[in-house]
Amino acid sequence: MDSDPHLSTIALKVSEVSGRADLAQYRQFRYRLYAGDSSYSATEEFILDAVLGQTTRFARSCWVRPLMVVDADQVVAQCILIHDPAMPAMQVGFFEALPDYPVAVEMLLDQARREAVAQGLDEIIVGLNGHLSYGVGILSEGFAPASFNSSWNKPYYQDYFATMDRLDLSCYASDVQSTVELIRVSPHPDPAGRQVSVRVADKRRWGQEMEILRTLCDATLGTTSLYAPTNEGHFEQLFGPLRYFLRPENLLFAVSEGREVGFCFWHPDFNEVLPFGRRLSIAEIAVRLALPHSFRTSILNAVGVLPDYRGVATAALMARWADAQQGRFERWETTFIWDDNQSPIKVMQRSGAQPTRRFSVWREKVIP
Repeated sequence: MDSDPHLSTIALKVSEVSGRADLAQYRQFRYRLYAGDSSYSATEEFILDAVLGQTTRFARSCWVRPLMVVDADQVVAQCILIHDPAMPAMQVGFFEALPDYPVAVEMLLDQARREAVAQGLDEIIVGLNGHLSYGVGILSEGFAPASFNSSWNKPYYQDYFATMDRLDLSCYASDVQSTVELIRVSPHPDPAGRQVSVRVADKRRWGQEMEILRTLCDATLGTTSLYAPTNEGHFEQLFGPLRYFLRPENLLFAVSEGREVGFCFWHPDFNEVLPFGRRLSIAEIAVRLALPHSFRTSILNAVGVLPDYRGVATAALMARWADAQQGRFERWETTFIWDDNQSPIKVMQRSGAQPTRRFSVWREKVIP
């Protein structure tokens, strides 16, 4: 789908997506852009559909405006403008474009600036897809095939935003055996003598467990850059389709003095058993994941511990996580960690993990 850089930019037009025909055209542009791409996983499209169709409570709580730029009836760039009321910024999410169309991309950014001013917002953010839990970052380094919960895009995307302020975030990875050995020789007793136990999730109480996870995320990850508070049901809806493929051990809770003080959410890299470069239905994914198979890679999706328990509870969670990895996986990797967030980076360094992929988000102050 290489574009012709000599196509006239005079005919470029920004079009708001409305109605079934426009939605189909919006989706088809993405499908065609990544068709045959051996690194692109279609599991990303389910989050896109949730926002585009506003099928979750969170998506319905947001102001959502999908846009396309058309050149002679051909879509050349698109995005979804998103305003989460809990975040004072206009997001330029789910960005896609053909190469050699800087004017088209600038037209999308200009629409974002105008909408930000109209809604009393003073900033636009490129690369945040509604909420950190829905997806953040445009891949800028380490273009390996996408793992589950990791986005993929064309390498030239970052060039379109070179004049904006940039924030970077990275994924880390290491081999399981060396990390397990490091964790087991690094005890971390609590100076106050508090005891921490670790329990697995009770899938019979899925809704309640998701609410415990949500409140802990808000309390522990709430200071993370671009994190916005969530509402009841957020993670229950987000992880709904994944529920049937998760084991109780994939969600660990640290418990002290009768309450949950931390969590660790991890899972296999489900993308290992899925085809790349084409559309997938939920039914097709379900069938493939239901078949017997083993996974090479484990994804450490998120870890959060209340400040007063950070040392002892983190150690307890990581020890239990290590027990679940050894003998089952060869390597593990994280989802994103902001490059300026020193606390988790130090944990990665102690565990022997190194950055493998880098993603970027761009910000710009808007002048009314």
